[in-house]
Amino acid sequence: MPDQDSLLLRPIGTVRSPVTERKKMPVWGISASVEVAPEFEAALHRIEKHSHLWILAWLTMGRDERHVLQVTPRGVSDPGPEGLHGVFSVRSPARPNPIGLTAARVMRREGLTLHLDRLDFLDGTPVLDLKPYFITRDLIFSANGQQVGKPRSREDLRASLYTQALHFHGAAAPDVALAVRLLEHYRLTFHDLNDPGTYALTAPLARPVLLDGLIGITRSTPGRGNLAFHSLPTVVIDGKAEYSPHEELPDDPLQAPDEALFRWRAL
Repeated sequence: MPDQDSLLLRPIGTVRSPVTERKKMPVWGISASVEVAPEFEAALHRIEKHSHLWILAWLTMGRDERHVLQVTPRGVSDPGPEGLHGVFSVRSPARPNPIGLTAARVMRREGLTLHLDRLDFLDGTPVLDLKPYFITRDLIFSANGQQVGKPRSREDLRASLYTQALHFHGAAAPDVALAVRLLEHYRLTFHDLNDPGTYALTAPLARPVLLDGLIGITRSTPGRGNLAFHSLPTVVIDGKAEYSPHEELPDDPLQAPDEALFRWRAL
């Protein structure tokens, strides 16, 4: 057994990102790249087999932050004891070993550089390892977790929901964005942006891409009894709201006003 104080880590590459300050990093990260060191080029052989990778990085932290065991996560309004979470239950960069972990889509490879869709590591962050995301092992669609912190704004919630919908459907599409906007409006209207935890949906079979977006965000499925289909063009959420989406959507549904996307009524 090696002495715990003598464990050695060798960075295999470096993050290249337009963001250099932690407070300026978007919640879901930003397009960035990883430059792999030349001596590890052989380790990239056949990496194109995988659409997504796990990126492990060593976060730049002060030594004092490595002794922090409890934090108040972003979005938690209570600064007192009730708002504290252990660092093993959140993704805070302050932790005994400041190892960051992010799953990212590989957009393309250029030699030793991997261009990624989103990465929440600052420019110059040392990369410790790259591991393939295996759909046979890493995908746990039935996983659940309680909300840690309330979204700071409607725009932050929209970004989060859109990423979840894209991860499920796999590509941008107007009806994917529509699913985001329906659930964003519902959470704003009935839950003050918070995650209700579970949903019960009735949705139209005639709009399969909209269904993909709704499923990807809510994790509702017919087998669990919280997703039903009907021939009507409406979406009913939790028996509280009925949405009637417009057939023709604006060019950018994510930024359009609600009335340009749907009509709705409380039930």
